[in-house]
Amino acid sequence: MFQRIKETIDNGRKFLVTSHVDPDGDAVGSAFALCLALTGLGKDAAVYLQDAVPYRYRFLPRPAAVHHELPEDGYDAVFVVDCGDLRRVGNGHESLGHKSFLVNIDHHESNDAFGQINIVDERASSTAEILYLVLKSLGVRFTGDIATNLYTAVITDTGSFRYDNTTERAFSICREMVGFGVSPVHVAANVYENHPKERFQLLCLVLATLETLSDDRIALALVTGDMFSRTHTSAEHSEGFVEYLKEIDSVEVACLLRETAHGKYKVSMRSKNGVDVASVARSLGGGGHRKAAGCTMEGDLDTIKNILIGAFSL
Repeated sequence: MFQRIKETIDNGRKFLVTSHVDPDGDAVGSAFALCLALTGLGKDAAVYLQDAVPYRYRFLPRPAAVHHELPEDGYDAVFVVDCGDLRRVGNGHESLGHKSFLVNIDHHESNDAFGQINIVDERASSTAEILYLVLKSLGVRFTGDIATNLYTAVITDTGSFRYDNTTERAFSICREMVGFGVSPVHVAANVYENHPKERFQLLCLVLATLETLSDDRIALALVTGDMFSRTHTSAEHSEGFVEYLKEIDSVEVACLLRETAHGKYKVSMRSKNGVDVASVARSLGGGGHRKAAGCTMEGDLDTIKNILIGAFSL
């Protein structure tokens, strides 16, 4: 597969790199690193992200061309990174699926192999871990900018090496990236210690909705549009809130329901003690990893909560 990617790049001139809506550190870091690497190989490359880069990742060295509206056709190939389902690219995914040669690089168990080339390894800590191997196979020269993006992608998707997707290779990659000039202190300060006070005001409102069920093994909390309005925040400020719910000692499944429209919610799920949230997410039209997954649900809030509680059978 790596050889096919090399041939695709060698034979092409113009490339697009994209990832999923509501991009996280792995999505942004992987997309930026790949685009910078392609540019370094003398190619014309750009990034398309439907949504703005979240504030905590705006320090990342970015390519010259980052678009939030899908550029015109004419790309020799489109690289889709950290995206288990092409629909999650957002606006324009239909056009990409019908017109483009797609290279799919991902680590989600639920990836449906939508590309003409698919490099998917659910055992990897992150898409950046796979991308590192791809870039090595291409003979890319790792710059400080590429290294910072890869390092950030790995540490955020492993929860700073706290999650059980942390691999020996993840540590090795980050060590190597530090050798290329990455400052762990600089990255950590931007990712974890760079929040506006409004985020914490929002968190107070969200934690006030916390409820535990099934003998305290399931934790649920809610983020509403009204909360965003009251605290002058947006969805990006709620990133990571579900992790607080998982930290309760008795909790095996944590679910954060974020209102995206009237009667419509994005559900983020996290688990511990072996509970498989990916299978539940898939049954509800979503996907993800065994211990971190999500989906979108519609209906009244009580019905949605009952569906989730029943799905986990704890």
